Amino acid sequence: MNAREEKISLGAILMAQFKDKWRMVKQTIDKIPDEKWHKGEKGWIYSWFVYHIVETADFYSQSYHEDMKWGKVADIDWDKDSEEEIEKKKLKVTKNLIIDYMEEMDRRITDFLNTISDEDLLKKDGFHWFDSIYGKLIYLLRHNSFHLGELAKALRDWDCERFRWGR
Repeated sequence: MNAREEKISLGAILMAQFKDKWRMVKQTIDKIPDEKWHKGEKGWIYSWFVYHIVETADFYSQSYHEDMKWGKVADIDWDKDSEEEIEKKKLKVTKNLIIDYMEEMDRRITDFLNTISDEDLLKKDGFHWFDSIYGKLIYLLRHNSFHLGELAKALRDWDCERFRWGR
């Protein structure tokens, strides 16, 4: 069998896309000046949307949606913290906190994709509204790409160095 005939797994295809996504997320952190990290308008804050990209990877990389505690890594308790406390805690989210969180999610997803078969990727899990785990992960990549676009626009609008899309 030559290289063109070699079969590649769905997991390997997904893993390559996740690696590219993480590379772009890291660049959105590296390219934003510290003074603009917590800037934004109308409820949209740059740092919080970088955090959101990683947190949604945390959510959708689990087998059951009930297991997620949103805001945990940012020390936010959405049920108990006041709006003022939440806004203060959002401003404490650092680049290093997100990088560490991102690396943890990268390891989790890589380990998962290295151990799951194509057949199992096509099965459902606890996220009943998706037709398969594969579909759920494609959705996650699309969702994160949408927010990467928002971050790219902010970098452009603020005359910052842009991040690189390609491999």
